[in-house]
Amino acid sequence: MPAVLISVLVIVIIINNQQDTYGELVLSHQELDFDTVPEWKGKVTGEITAKNIGKQPIHITRIQVGYSFIDIEGPTLIQPESEEVFKIHLIPPVLPPDQITVTAIFFTDSPQTPQIYFTIKAVVQRFAALSASVCDFGNIEPATDFEKSVRMCVNAPMDQSEIHLMPSVYPMLSWVMEPDVIPNCYVLKINLNIPFKESENEVESNQLSHPTPFSALLTVAFPNGRTLTLPVIARVVPPVLAYPESLSFGIVSKDKTPSLEFTLSAKNPFTIVNINAPTYMQIVVTSVSDESEESERPYKSMFSVTLDLSDSPPLLREVIIVTTTAASAPVRIPVYGYIKKDLP
Repeated sequence: MPAVLISVLVIVIIINNQQDTYGELVLSHQELDFDTVPEWKGKVTGEITAKNIGKQPIHITRIQVGYSFIDIEGPTLIQPESEEVFKIHLIPPVLPPDQITVTAIFFTDSPQTPQIYFTIKAVVQRFAALSASVCDFGNIEPATDFEKSVRMCVNAPMDQSEIHLMPSVYPMLSWVMEPDVIPNCYVLKINLNIPFKESENEVESNQLSHPTPFSALLTVAFPNGRTLTLPVIARVVPPVLAYPESLSFGIVSKDKTPSLEFTLSAKNPFTIVNINAPTYMQIVVTSVSDESEESERPYKSMFSVTLDLSDSPPLLREVIIVTTTAASAPVRIPVYGYIKKDLP
């Protein structure tokens, strides 16, 4: 037993002596805050000091950051009782728009400090910024002028004549720039007017009588090669909107009397001038309402469509054409269905 105890004591002493000979890495501080970084001034650099307070050299095997906008350079070997400087480079043009907090990890071959964590913070200041990421006109009607304003602030002194608004490829979309009351800021006034064009083509005319999306991209160009882009979106709706946009009777047996309903709605009062439909379709107005002013389209007319199967073809591919006082172009409502024949 005394021999075993002596052996254990010797091993403990050897291990403690080995631990005393390890290298140990200590950073001068655990966080580096770059504060606000102007992205147009290029790369910025900060420094931290790493000291080896141990008795053996330390190898920096790897520095993990995980982001392309941060680069850390420094030595891979730190001698005992010495210190080295590591440089942290930020590349502002590719920084995220908001405040960033990134953790870098120093990996070493020291059992005492195999991993050292270090935090990097910064807020990028863009060369120029828009008050809105998207210019959304919402629902608009054809042949009507709509205007939206977006503020643009430039964070570097610049003459207005040096800023250029790239023309839109759409003739119905235009924009101008005016000085704002805020220094170094401008107001971008964006005008959209979708013309209403009637077409002899039934398919094109039917598309004009139902909501269609509109999207475009406007670009602001600066003399230093930088640009800002502003998406413009809208939903073009006719003066009178049909819901549903089409009627589908599905498969109908001959012994049934199928009936469906649709509604026409508008912002302003309107009356029905004419309804053009096949003779085997009976269309009647079931109700006319003027709902709350809070509704976007308060004026509504509801219709019932009933089929006379004794006079209808087996395959229904028709269009109900409703002319109103709200617009020169009529509303077209496709009608689909299949009349099941009697089995032999």
